[in-house]
Amino acid sequence: MGFFSDEELVNLRINKMTLHVVSKSREEFVAQPELDLSGVDHLDFFLARLVDAALDSVHEFKAGSDAKATIEKIASGSVRFETGAQELTRRFDNVHPQTATAGAFFVFELIVEDPTVRLYGMMKYDYRQAVELYEKQGRNALRQIVQAFVQEKGAIQKSAIVRTRDGVVEEALSARDRMGRAPDLTDYFEAFLDVKRERNNAQLSEDLRGALRSVVEGLRDHLPNRDVPAALRAVKEALQGREEVDEAAVREAMLVAAGRPHEEEVRAAVERAVARQLKAKKLNGVAFKPDASVLRTAARRRIRTAEGVIVEFPGDQENKTVRRQFLPDGGATITVQTEEKLVEDGTLPDRSRVSA
Repeated sequence: MGFFSDEELVNLRINKMTLHVVSKSREEFVAQPELDLSGVDHLDFFLARLVDAALDSVHEFKAGSDAKATIEKIASGSVRFETGAQELTRRFDNVHPQTATAGAFFVFELIVEDPTVRLYGMMKYDYRQAVELYEKQGRNALRQIVQAFVQEKGAIQKSAIVRTRDGVVEEALSARDRMGRAPDLTDYFEAFLDVKRERNNAQLSEDLRGALRSVVEGLRDHLPNRDVPAALRAVKEALQGREEVDEAAVREAMLVAAGRPHEEEVRAAVERAVARQLKAKKLNGVAFKPDASVLRTAARRRIRTAEGVIVEFPGDQENKTVRRQFLPDGGATITVQTEEKLVEDGTLPDRSRVSA
């Protein structure tokens, strides 16, 4: 749900909808009319699937994208929704490879409270054989449903959600592909949308690093010994070697760094902090392979003594050029050792005098 704003989610609803079967087993594409929503039950089911599929944007349209141009024509009223949706589906069906599994391709028009905003969703959905339990003459009975849509997120093969304002398409879009290596898309779906990555894995890792720092700072009181640098280091070490990082992985690593708390309120605080910071960094729902070199970078450490002495240094210099020996009374001896001449050795303004 990262792509939708909180305000949009409150009033989000399906306004128009088309459904086609896409498969290379047929000889030619057969355009289907727009569905009459007054006769369609369970619209909330499909709305929930769209919300599930809406991750924060990692892609943006390329200049001259045909998919973007078609959506803009629909949003501006240059073509009817039915005509534009059929054209989008025809183009998707044309690039659909022989080896790809058949599925149902939906096109949705979504409306929210703001009348200037229209959102357009496209979704290729598995349809499967299912067996339904029903009552027949007072007894339980079973019957087969040949084409059924199921609730699992994994049933959504591909999805894209686009926002328009006053009939103009925004460049950033939400796109997800079950068959691609997250967050990348398969070649034919990327070609159909004509999009490119807005943020590469290194940039996503930079955003993640910023989010992690904010999370541990906010959770200081829940960390073992209130040690923010140690917790941040532990979280990075847990995530940097993973094949894929997503919100669940970050939440798990943060709970470990917090000492695997059993208290429900502490666990809830961790989960809220993770969700809030990932949303702030536009990483909601995004899964990607972390750049180990970005997450391996040690956080800077800052020590302030009761006497007003401040020592700030790169975290990877702990126990190397900077050493601390803790004393029985709670104090510490801090030693800084350098093999080179001092780069800076000056004075600072007397703050008490400046403020006077």
